[in-house]
Amino acid sequence: MDSTQIGLTGEFYTLAQLMQHGLVATLTLGNTKGVDILVSNPELNRLYKVEVKTGNRPPARESLFGEELHHAWPMGAKHERIDDDTLFYCFVVLRGTDELPRFFIVPSAYVAAYVREQHAYWVRKKHPSGADTTMRRFRIPVSDPLGFEGNWGLLAGDPIPERQRVLDEPWVSSP
Repeated sequence: MDSTQIGLTGEFYTLAQLMQHGLVATLTLGNTKGVDILVSNPELNRLYKVEVKTGNRPPARESLFGEELHHAWPMGAKHERIDDDTLFYCFVVLRGTDELPRFFIVPSAYVAAYVREQHAYWVRKKHPSGADTTMRRFRIPVSDPLGFEGNWGLLAGDPIPERQRVLDEPWVSSP
């Protein structure tokens, strides 16, 4: 599959999961910048936005960010600034045609903090001369210690758990 097919596959899988969880959802089909799916929770009379990021690569180890295998998705510098209480990212890991993907639902504030801090750390460690790029990466360890996988309750009005509000990675405070 090419990157467009991979992206659309993730969006349709995510849409189906949202519907199965009793939410009303619709694809924006590229008509809404930075939003792939609009989600309505009729019980709460709330509207949410979901940006879907889909990957089909196996997990990898990036020693700069720990020894555990991670899933990773490319992001941009713009994602450092997107902090919206009604926006959630759904990071999708495709696993083949005979197995459902893994879905990780992450609040945009957490993604913004992660992308900003991991990039600053990467620059300090790998490019102390100040060389920079607009490329960023968001990573989730395979073990998912923060419980992002299957976090559909966030779109049903569940409060965001504290551990998903505060960036607590070992490299954040590292010089």
